[in-house]
Amino acid sequence: MPVVRGTEIAASVRAVERGDEWNAIVREFRACDARHSWEWGELRAWQGWTPLRLAAFAGGECVAAAAVLTRRVPGLGVVAYAPRGPLVDPKRNDMWDAAAALADVVRERTGAFVVRASPPVLVEDAVSWTPLEARGFRRLGDLWSLWNTPRNVMRLDLEGDERDLLARMAGKRRQHVSTAAKKGVTVDVVRGLAALQTLRGLLLERAGREPLPVPSEAYFETLHGLFDRDGGIATALGHVNGELAGALVGVSFGGTAHLLYAVTTPPARSAPVGDLMHWEWMRWARAAGSRVLDLGSSCTGIPPSPTHPNYGIYRFKTELGAKYCLYAGYYDRVYAPATYHVARWLEGWALRNARRCAVRLQGVLRVVPRWGLRATPASNLELA
Repeated sequence: MPVVRGTEIAASVRAVERGDEWNAIVREFRACDARHSWEWGELRAWQGWTPLRLAAFAGGECVAAAAVLTRRVPGLGVVAYAPRGPLVDPKRNDMWDAAAALADVVRERTGAFVVRASPPVLVEDAVSWTPLEARGFRRLGDLWSLWNTPRNVMRLDLEGDERDLLARMAGKRRQHVSTAAKKGVTVDVVRGLAALQTLRGLLLERAGREPLPVPSEAYFETLHGLFDRDGGIATALGHVNGELAGALVGVSFGGTAHLLYAVTTPPARSAPVGDLMHWEWMRWARAAGSRVLDLGSSCTGIPPSPTHPNYGIYRFKTELGAKYCLYAGYYDRVYAPATYHVARWLEGWALRNARRCAVRLQGVLRVVPRWGLRATPASNLELA
């Protein structure tokens, strides 16, 4: 078990091999979410990544933890990243050495030429993370990463009662929720694989009208099998006058809920089915113990501008009551500078061309189920 000497006490790092133990560890950190869960690591393993769960202990307490995903890139070597991690105990003076130790253990175990962190801290608090740079991490200015979650995120507060949630909505969204039934709109929030298959069918219909990568059937089966064990996944199915008009699905873990995919049919545009689906799923997430709803990226630049082509997505999320949050960004701990330089160039190219390439390759990737692409549905809600 590797040991790092912190500013006060020694911290030991070990890999956690049991799902129940790992989930119990990360749930102790207030900032944890589904990306830190054992289930998400297993889902990404199904997609070809190798998860490595590391925890640093000092005095019998966990001071830092990272759910790391690794993958070999042909011709380059192993890349590793910690989605929205590492998690640290901000009250500990030795957390920075522990965070650096986690990256070093990743290198020792996998031979990764870079370990990328994307800590759960907002840009206004980024100064508190400057000690990482003193410990060999490079802070990147990128808005997007090829692997990690986006920095520009819309988060909705679920604290309080339902009146508080409605009060945070724009007036027209509240009105849509309150008058939906009069317009023949109904929504059921249900568990079960059949609902996910229904959602996938709507995504396939949408893909017939516009370029849209759709996850494989096996992907949804895996997603459901992992998160349904503890009731952590639910699907909202919207109907207009009894006819299916939309669906969305999300997961809940560690106080945070995430909407993953959302889609509506063309006839639904004349009825507030999208508003009611989001509202009923918010109610489910709150009942499941979530304090925050992560609606994914704002899908705009920084700051959001009305001239941006995706501004309507940002505005919709804002009208639901979400607030724009900009995370501090990405920190790379580099172990092979020459390889890293090449990888950064390739990453920049891939980010500029990812969506076009993903759509063109969709037909090929469908025959390899483990790749099961994540879709970019109508509302651009996704979890990386």
